[in-house]
Formats: sequence, structure tokens, C-alpha cells
Amino acid sequence: MNFTANVVYYTSKTLANGEPPLMIRYCKDGKKKYKSLGISVNPQFWNFEKNKLKTSCRIL
Repeated sequence: MNFTANVVYYTSKTLANGEPPLMIRYCKDGKKKYKSLGISVNPQFWNFEKNKLKTSCRIL
């Protein structure tokens, strides 16, 4: 059984506040599923090169 999980800045969906949500993408036996973390992040606080939050972000 293979299992991987990653945090994804889900830009294909925009929430009511205008920000994309953070999702967990997990793959189990070749099948991908997404689960929302319940957090939205303004694009100015997301590092697209490293695929993680910038250190200047204080949402957590």
C-alpha cells in the first residue's frame, strides 16, 4: 500500500472571501483525494516556489 500526502494551495477554487483554500491532497493506491483544512490564505502570504506559507504569515 502506497500513501503520500501534500498540502496544496488550491487555486482552482475561490471561497466567498476571495481567497483560495489550503487542501490536503492524499494519494492511496493511485487514487487522489482532496480534503479541506478549513483555512484560506491570501496569495501574498503563499510562497509558490516552495509551496508553503511565507514566514510573514500569522494565520496559525
